[in-house]
Amino acid sequence: MNKPEHENHVKGCACHEDSSGKCGCCEEEEEESKLSKILLAAAAALALVSLIPMNSIVKIVFAVAAVLLSAYPIAVSAVKTVIRRSFNETVLMLIAIVAACCLGEFTEAAAVAILYRLGEIIEDKAVDRSRRSIDAVADIQQDFANIIKPDGSLEKIDAAEVPVGAEIMVLPYERFPLDGVVMAGNSTADASATTGESMPLSIGEGVEVKSGMVNGKGSVTVRTTAVLKDSTASRIIEMVEEAAEKKGKTQRFITRVAKIYTIVVVALAALIAVIPSLITHDPSTWIYRALIFLVASCPCALVISVPLGFYTGLGAAAKNGIIVKGSVFVEAFAKAKAFVFDKTGTLTTGKFVIKRITPCDGFTQEEVLIAAAAAEHFSSHPIAKSIVDTAPEINESALSDFMEIAGKGTSVCINGIRAVCGRKDLLAQFGIDVSALPEDDVYVALNGRAVGSMSVRSEIRPEAVSTISQLRAQGIKRIVMLTGDNETAAHETAEECGIEEYRSGLLPGEKLDLLEIIKAETGGAVYVGDGINDAPVLAAADAGVAMGLGSRAASEAADVILTNDGIDRLAPAHKLFKRTFAVVLFNIVFSIAVKLLVLILGIAGAAPMWMAVFADVGVCLICVVMSSLIGAGKDRFFRKGEH
Repeated sequence: MNKPEHENHVKGCACHEDSSGKCGCCEEEEEESKLSKILLAAAAALALVSLIPMNSIVKIVFAVAAVLLSAYPIAVSAVKTVIRRSFNETVLMLIAIVAACCLGEFTEAAAVAILYRLGEIIEDKAVDRSRRSIDAVADIQQDFANIIKPDGSLEKIDAAEVPVGAEIMVLPYERFPLDGVVMAGNSTADASATTGESMPLSIGEGVEVKSGMVNGKGSVTVRTTAVLKDSTASRIIEMVEEAAEKKGKTQRFITRVAKIYTIVVVALAALIAVIPSLITHDPSTWIYRALIFLVASCPCALVISVPLGFYTGLGAAAKNGIIVKGSVFVEAFAKAKAFVFDKTGTLTTGKFVIKRITPCDGFTQEEVLIAAAAAEHFSSHPIAKSIVDTAPEINESALSDFMEIAGKGTSVCINGIRAVCGRKDLLAQFGIDVSALPEDDVYVALNGRAVGSMSVRSEIRPEAVSTISQLRAQGIKRIVMLTGDNETAAHETAEECGIEEYRSGLLPGEKLDLLEIIKAETGGAVYVGDGINDAPVLAAADAGVAMGLGSRAASEAADVILTNDGIDRLAPAHKLFKRTFAVVLFNIVFSIAVKLLVLILGIAGAAPMWMAVFADVGVCLICVVMSSLIGAGKDRFFRKGEH
């Protein structure tokens, strides 16, 4: 059905807006809508009056008036469509209404027009309600910023004019207009609009904040790290707006069919009206049956409910911090038979922990740890930091002559004793024998002899195990981990996460080749990754999932983005998208089945006109209601611990 939509206002109306925020053209549209509903109510009243026993001419007058009032908008829309050399359901309806009037069935014609218009109004309300969740994403961006002037005063300016490095003040309960780092002040922030995280975040000096977050009770000073167009809120809005343009196979098929459907239906109706009439010499009966065929075959349910179903799924995902770049990826995600994971930064946090310390030559584990921490004390490497953080506090005054050999390790003197910590080849460079120790990640030596080794692993994400388990429970049979890390680290991570199939020591090109093999073997694969080196694999997957908005290369190559930088929403998202696709398929099958039944009954003379109207308006409303149920219970699924 035709759903009037004010595109200019939705995308940024150029017309004047009054103090209430409404533009003049939208107010005019609202007035037209009110008048249209009043005329429809008048038409319904006239149609009911025409059913009362009275003079036949008076009855016809009332019925004709009802037809004119109710069918006028349909006629205007149909004529505009024909002028554009196109055909849609309003053309079918107008043909049916005019033909019914020609047969003298004025009350029947009025009933068809009134029911069609009534269904159109109800559908518009349902569609608008379903669109709100995704349209509301545009509200996460604040268009102004309180910039701090050199004299300390505040000036409210357009957020687009704020450069990187400027200092702004975010007042209580304002949205953060730009990405930045807190320089002063303490508060909390509601990040639900950008990441879907329900718990407020504590923010203070040095904490990173994202545009779209809502500040709590305290004022904070923020130094901006991105201009408006590159800030988190702008990127989310841009991706959500682009999502509607990328249609899945099912949606594209329905769109293609709809273009020729009306012409085919009109031709078939003409054949039903003409051929049997010539044979039976009863044209009125067969023309009436052809009208039933026309009304029943309107494609409203398919044309509206299929994109609406996907749109509702996209909106439910966006509200929970999952940005999907189009229904094509909802469909791919729902149909996927395999999930492929990167390791570092995806199944692991990127933070390192010491898993095992192996001492030798009479040293204890604590002595090995202290020696390693002393050697790594001045290094900024993530592994060095994890060792220093684990060990007791080191006395800096006892350390001298620090050296760091890039990619190998460090060395320092502790009260004149040389400590070395790093890879096996670094110790070999110092002529130190480590043959008494097992194969490990880090080796430690004092005064030229090995004293122990350490196994250092990237910390497993706390939600990784439950996510893998949930995906299996939801029907994903094949889960694979691909990593560039060594075999030992890959094996331990896979075992801890419950992943049976993994490959280690891979270059980005090798990951890509393996993904193509998995796609071919399973018929569809989702890849979940993080980082610039994952961008080619993310782009090659049927649906690529990026962890957070941090790496622009990864988030631009990905099709689905988990904005909270965690994989705890992966399984609920899969469940939501499966539900979305299932509802879309139900709408298609249900619509076609009901229409075929009424069409057959109509041709056989066993279906009255009201049944034909139900096959169009009624079925469409049922499909719209089904689409609106896609997001039902989504909050429960996305709540931690209730997947």
